[in-house]
Amino acid sequence: MKHTAFLSRLTATVLACTLCCSGMTAPAFSADENEELPAKFDLRDEGAMTSVKQQYGGTCGVYSCMAAIESNMIKKGMADNTLDLSESHFSWFTFCKGSPDDPDDPLYGDGSELGVSGYTHLATCVYLAGSLACWKGVVAESETSENKAKIPFDESQRYASIAHLQDSSEYPLSEPDIIKKKLMEKGAMQISYLNVHQAGLYSEQHAYYETLYNGSNVKELDAAWHAVCLCGWDDNFPKENFSVTPPGDGAWLCKNSWGDTTVSMEEGFFYLSYYEPSISSFVQYDVEPVDNYDGIYQCCGFPHGVRTRQNKGYVYANVYTAKKDENITAAAIYTSDPDLPYEISIFALKENYQNPLDGELLAQISGTEPYEGYHTYPLHTVCQVAAGQQFSVAVKTGIKEESHLWFDMNGSGPVKTYFMEYDETSQTRWALVSSSKNYGNIVAKAFTKDGTAISEQNYPDPLYRKAAADAYDKNGDFVITEKELADAETLIRGDLNRDGIVNAVDLSLLKQVLTGSERTDLCMIAGDWNEDQAINAEDAGGILDFLQQAEA
Repeated sequence: MKHTAFLSRLTATVLACTLCCSGMTAPAFSADENEELPAKFDLRDEGAMTSVKQQYGGTCGVYSCMAAIESNMIKKGMADNTLDLSESHFSWFTFCKGSPDDPDDPLYGDGSELGVSGYTHLATCVYLAGSLACWKGVVAESETSENKAKIPFDESQRYASIAHLQDSSEYPLSEPDIIKKKLMEKGAMQISYLNVHQAGLYSEQHAYYETLYNGSNVKELDAAWHAVCLCGWDDNFPKENFSVTPPGDGAWLCKNSWGDTTVSMEEGFFYLSYYEPSISSFVQYDVEPVDNYDGIYQCCGFPHGVRTRQNKGYVYANVYTAKKDENITAAAIYTSDPDLPYEISIFALKENYQNPLDGELLAQISGTEPYEGYHTYPLHTVCQVAAGQQFSVAVKTGIKEESHLWFDMNGSGPVKTYFMEYDETSQTRWALVSSSKNYGNIVAKAFTKDGTAISEQNYPDPLYRKAAADAYDKNGDFVITEKELADAETLIRGDLNRDGIVNAVDLSLLKQVLTGSERTDLCMIAGDWNEDQAINAEDAGGILDFLQQAEA
C-alpha cells in the first residue's frame, strides 16, 4: 500500500493449584536500579488493587491471575480500581472448552475439553499464560456470568478481550529486590505457596508461616498448593506476629480469593513470611491494549508437554501463510529456562522450501531472556510479506545444562512446526511435528500491524522516508497507521521550525537538511513543499518562489 493513498485518508516454576480451603491511576513508581527500595509498600495505597473476590472450587490460579492483570491494567492507565475481570470466561475457554469449534481455527484441537467441570479445574502459570497469549481471557465480569453459575459460553465470545498479554515473567525467588521493583513498576503478581490444612497456622495478626513442609510431604500434611495475588511487602513485619516464629522479620502482603470476611484474613489480605519454605514462584502478567497489533499468526493453544535434554540447544520454527499483504512487527516465544540466549528470525520461504530456514531472511533479533515465561519482542525493522507468501518464525535457543521445549496438544494442525536439537559439535535433522505422535506445535507467534511500512519501496526518497518516520511512527514499529496519521501534529507546509509562518529562516533550514544536517528539532516532513513524497531542491525552489511572490 503506497503512502500517497494512505495520506489522502488521514493504531516456569509451574503454579500448581488444587482445591483450596474454604479511580484511574498512573504508575506511582518507575523502577530504577539505583533507587533505594522502601521498607514497606502496598499497591492499595496508590489505588492499584481491585476488590477481593470469592473463588469457586480450586480456581485460585485463575482468580490470582485475573487480580494481577487488573492491577497491571491500573498501573498502565488502562483502567481504575473498579475493574472486575471475568474468571468464568477465562476458565471456560481455557479448561471447559479450550479447543475452538472451527476446524479452520489454527488452535483447533489444542485445548482441554472438560465441560462445566473445568470451572473448578486446577491451573498452572504455563496454562494460564498460554491461554492468555491466544488473545482471549481478559473480559469484564459485567459481560459474563459468575464462575459458580457454571454456564457455558457461546463460541462467538472466545476471542473477546479488552487487553492482550505481552509478557508473563517468572522472577527468581533468590532475588527479592527484583520482585519488589517489578511489583512497584508493573503491578501485582501471582505467588504460589503450600497451604497446610492445620488450625492456627494463620495467626490473629493475619500472617502465615509453617515449618512442616520438607519438599516432598504434601500428601502427608493434608496440604494443597494455593495461588494468591502479591501486592506489597513489609520488611519490618515482626516475626512474633506469626503462629510459628520464622527466623526473622519481614513478609509479603497478599490478596487472597476466599472473600473479605474470613477470620484468617484482614478484609481478604494476609502476610506471608519471607521465610515461608513452600513459596514456589512469583509470576507477573504484563498486558497492553487490544489495538497494539492488528493480527496474529499462531498455532499453539498453550504449552502442554515438554521435551527435556541435557547440554543441548533447540532450533524450532512455525511456517505460516500470509493472509494478505502484511507488516510483521513482532514475534513471541515461550522460554522455559532462565537466562536463555535466543535468536528469532523471519524468513520469506521459497516456493518449494526444504526447511523453515530456506528463504530470504527478512528480520532477525537476538538477546538473552532473563526470565522464564511468555515474551513478545518487537522486530525493530521493516518486515513485509505478500498475500499467499509462506513465511517462518524460526527460533534458536542457547545451549543449556538442562534445556526444555514446550509443545501443545495438537501435532496435525494446518501450520507446520519443525524442530531440531544441537550441541557444540553436531545437530539432529529437522523433525516435522505433524509426523510425530509425541509432540504438538510450538509457541512461535508473529504479530502484524496494518498500515504503510517505512520502507524504500513505499518511500523511495531517503529524506522523506526519515521525515515520515519522525513525524508519524511514534511507537517505532516502522509502520505508519491511520491513527498515527490522525494523531500527528498539524503542520504548515514549509514551516520547518514550527513558528507558524513560512519565511527565509525555513528556507535556510531546508537547505541545511538537503546538505546533510541531522538536526532533530525540525518538522522535516514540512519540507515536502510540493507534497510529492520527496524532499529535494524542487521544494526549496517552491518555498523561494512563494517568498518572492509574498514580497512582490
